[in-house]
Amino acid sequence: MGAFALLGWLIGTSVFLPTEHRIELATAADVASRLDAWTRTSSNVPLHTQLAVTPDSGVVEWLSALRHSGHLVTWSGTPPAVAMSVEALPDPHGGARIDLSAPSDTRVEVRDEAGVIDSVSVKRLGARITSPSTVGAVTANAGAQRFGAAVTDASPIRNVVVIGAASWEGKFIASALEERGWPVTVRFSVAPNVDVTQGGASLVLDTSRVSAVIAVDTSIARYAGAIARFVRSGGGLVLAGPASLAPSVSSLAPGSLGNRVRPAVEPKDTISLGATGFYPVSSLRQDGIAIERRADGIAIAARRVGAGRVVQVGYDDSWRWRMAGGAGSVAAHREWWSRVVGSVAYRSAAPELATSDVERSAPLAWMVQQLGSARTGPPSNGPRGPLDRRIFITLIMILLLSEWASRRLRGLR
Repeated sequence: MGAFALLGWLIGTSVFLPTEHRIELATAADVASRLDAWTRTSSNVPLHTQLAVTPDSGVVEWLSALRHSGHLVTWSGTPPAVAMSVEALPDPHGGARIDLSAPSDTRVEVRDEAGVIDSVSVKRLGARITSPSTVGAVTANAGAQRFGAAVTDASPIRNVVVIGAASWEGKFIASALEERGWPVTVRFSVAPNVDVTQGGASLVLDTSRVSAVIAVDTSIARYAGAIARFVRSGGGLVLAGPASLAPSVSSLAPGSLGNRVRPAVEPKDTISLGATGFYPVSSLRQDGIAIERRADGIAIAARRVGAGRVVQVGYDDSWRWRMAGGAGSVAAHREWWSRVVGSVAYRSAAPELATSDVERSAPLAWMVQQLGSARTGPPSNGPRGPLDRRIFITLIMILLLSEWASRRLRGLR
């Protein structure tokens, strides 16, 4: 019976040929037009796309649906790994900070609904663009790859507290911030236990009322405990000039200060911020980050403390830049101090990104999440090739001989 069964199988496979193994292939340019046909294709047929860029989100979602319905959906290629975030600046004048990530030396053009904002060549650590305003969603093109992000809502502008002994530096820091539109509270000491205040006699450091504190000198030591609690709860602190020399707040500083550096050449006509004296950060903490370096040392450093941020600004007479600078120095001084405060100002917790924001701002990462990692090429998991029919003929002969021998031996009994 075994021999007849094998003969029947051989005859059947000769009449009804097996279905040929095939793979459906598409590229980024035509995958969208193939999706209808792929949906009607048998789930036994693998679907593979070869991608130079990440397709539109609708295409990725369709492929993901096919994958979850039982199709083998794979992809290969090297789409650029790009990402973008757009964050509203904590500044009375508004604006947005656009952070970009793309392969090194990629040229990225950034635009909003009103037109081109800027273009930048991305380096190893990414790129950043600051725009004074944005209209609608922000998009970018890195070659043929398109991505974008929505602007996060800006946090309310809260008070900035300036603390120090009465001085030109404190006076013009407060003036610059007020001119920019920041609500400012000042507390300047003019004699032992005698303070000049503006914006309220009591000083309550709470993130619901205060965005940041600027300490002009070591007189901040009187408020060290309240300031430490304020920073750890999310508030911002700017330690200007010699302020971080106060032992009670030195633990919050990004580093320790060295001896004050005077300009090598005294200016004759106009001066810039770089021509003023400063206290260099002689040694950074392990989590401290150098923001600005000069030939004589680190002029600006930063670190996180708890939920807050601390910036150490070595400059102690930036008012000279404002008063003796060239044309536009007043506006430059104002904008510079506003950026310093904005870099540490308390911000409400950012809302969680919606799925649509993630798929636009980091398209390759989102596609990997939906479809899995890239393959080196199309899958090669088709059915095995046909077996050599000589094997079956040999088996049939063996079975027939066994049957014949069985009958002969049964007759001898």
